[in-house]
Amino acid sequence: MEKPNNYDETQVIGDFEFLEPGGYICKIKNAKEETSSTGKAMLVVAFDIAEGEHEGIYQRRFEEISKNDIKAKWPNNGVHRIMLENSEGNTNKFFKTFITSVEQSNNFTFWKNNKGDVKNLKDKLFGGIFGEEEYEKMNGEIGTTTKLVWIRTTATIEDGKYTIPEPKKLIRNNSNDSNDIFNQAITSDDDLPF
Repeated sequence: MEKPNNYDETQVIGDFEFLEPGGYICKIKNAKEETSSTGKAMLVVAFDIAEGEHEGIYQRRFEEISKNDIKAKWPNNGVHRIMLENSEGNTNKFFKTFITSVEQSNNFTFWKNNKGDVKNLKDKLFGGIFGEEEYEKMNGEIGTTTKLVWIRTTATIEDGKYTIPEPKKLIRNNSNDSNDIFNQAITSDDDLPF
């Protein structure tokens, strides 16, 4: 293998700060309406932690990633997607919960003459309840991350009137196909498939 261009000058990505499960006051950094892969309207909200020890965690992650990637995007754990309608074409309860929580947390009215401008959500606060979720790393190991699970008012978080959700476990494929070399245990370097 030849060394890639600019290898010696490229900075490594540092260890990321870990967000513990719990309740946090969050601040909306940006909001936009998009269309899902199934053609349905959804609200996409980029947010950050607004107070406490982890204030600005997603901004710091974004800045760290941006050092090596000029096309860096806001960290996925700092983005929340909410469908506007349910499968019957009525208001999605999660969407109404989000809008209501933002309104109550900011003494703010989103709907004016049955219209809401998502740009007006920027810099508004809401309460977020975060829980752990397992995921499969590229090397096949199981890792955990902390994601926004529930939206509530800031008062709910400040008063501690919430429950941290149980960790969401990854559904594992228990394939015992002995012909699949990637499911076989590798016991020494001599057993590597390349």
